[in-house]
Amino acid sequence: MVSTEPLQERVVAYAYQLQDLLTVLRTKAPAAETLAKTVRQSECGLLSVGLKIHCLDNGERFSELVEGLGGRAKILDVNHYKDARASLCLVLPPVAGAASAIRLVEALEQYTGSAIFGNRQIQLQLCSPGRLSAGACALLGIAFYLGSDTLRRYSQADLKTTFDCGPIHPRGIRLVLYDAGGDFDREFTWWNRDGVCEPQLPFSEGRTDLLLGSASRLDIRNVNLLASLLVHSEFDGYWRAIGDQFRTDMGALLERHILSGLVASPWVRQNWAQIGDDDRFFAALQELVAYAYGESARVKKRRLLLFRSWREIPARPSNGILEEMQALIAKNREKIQREYGRISGAGEAA
Repeated sequence: MVSTEPLQERVVAYAYQLQDLLTVLRTKAPAAETLAKTVRQSECGLLSVGLKIHCLDNGERFSELVEGLGGRAKILDVNHYKDARASLCLVLPPVAGAASAIRLVEALEQYTGSAIFGNRQIQLQLCSPGRLSAGACALLGIAFYLGSDTLRRYSQADLKTTFDCGPIHPRGIRLVLYDAGGDFDREFTWWNRDGVCEPQLPFSEGRTDLLLGSASRLDIRNVNLLASLLVHSEFDGYWRAIGDQFRTDMGALLERHILSGLVASPWVRQNWAQIGDDDRFFAALQELVAYAYGESARVKKRRLLLFRSWREIPARPSNGILEEMQALIAKNREKIQREYGRISGAGEAA
């Protein structure tokens, strides 16, 4: 049975509750059984995660799920936003962190009997609470791209949505998007600057979304970490110091590779957007893509030459911007896990 609990009287992108989704998924997906116990448990004080699934095919794989939740009119037609090429956009309720989000997608894969991760016909969008500044949005988009386990090329069509340039909630052709208002779930813990877990997020509204495209589990983990660090940096959360240092390290990385100018490009559409901003952003994205592909090719060529000449690689030299970015993300993940372990150990000892 689908819940009849009234929703908030405001614009919403989905008209069902998380419990409704889990109830339907349990009928075919064993992975959904453990989700109910963890969907509200914060992971190391990181942000909650919302997902949108854009289907570039006919979306038939989700038909039974949609009917179980209440039908197309209630689940899909209420959402006027989607990838411009998509037949539908299924909006998932937020859960507490990347691990829960990944388990939710895996449960959907079990239920539908088809892949979602790594599927070119499925484009994922990750939603993080807190509206980041334009500069932080640039860092989020750049770090996501360089830290992914998949190199991507983009056309403007890949980033075009039904809200790209309309008179209501225009979002432009962007990789990073601000939300267009609507339902906002604050019922997730927030670690404030003193390390006290507050029962609600400090924002009453406002999200920063990122179009992942055909995505992996690592992409979800990375973006959740990056968005959390940047939001804590800008909203004075517990991880602010680590977030501030990440911004400094990210700036130095881009400076080393003569890419620091990319941050000034309009990675997210502001209310005061100017004519030509879409093209300026896309030019910056293409510069980043070209540099990353060039670095990848150079690394492969150097490794081949070293192998053919039977020379040993000296003391792990830098293998380019991709490896440096992945190492930076890994270092920050380790910092948070180490500090979380220290806090947890101190709490148990007390």
